[in-house]
Amino acid sequence: MLAAVAMVASAQEQFQGMFECEALKATMVINLTEKNITLKDFEGEDTYGYVKGNLNGTWVILKVKKVEEKKALVRMVSDIGYDAQDVELRLTDEGHIELKLSGDQVMKTTEKGKYVKMPKVAVFKKK
Repeated sequence: MLAAVAMVASAQEQFQGMFECEALKATMVINLTEKNITLKDFEGEDTYGYVKGNLNGTWVILKVKKVEEKKALVRMVSDIGYDAQDVELRLTDEGHIELKLSGDQVMKTTEKGKYVKMPKVAVFKKK
């Protein structure tokens, strides 16, 4: 039991830091261990992190639903306020984070001034 708790704590620590996705021109700032990341335009409420860039708004991590050794399930909401969804974050062997949408979930990115569907998997590299 103690080993399982230590493994989850170690996994949460790996889900910390700043990451960038070149394809989306986006930045992810996360700390899944503690809700301590403040966004100035988010009513002063601390969060577990956010993703912002060429997206339809800033996506804010409000809840950590589950953390395993190499993946986490989080609840994200758009700061525009009309869209929320569960998103899987997966650690790669290279130390990157894959943001994975499931099923019919959609996040949009901007491309040539228009909104288009984001790929189902986006890779964020440690900065």
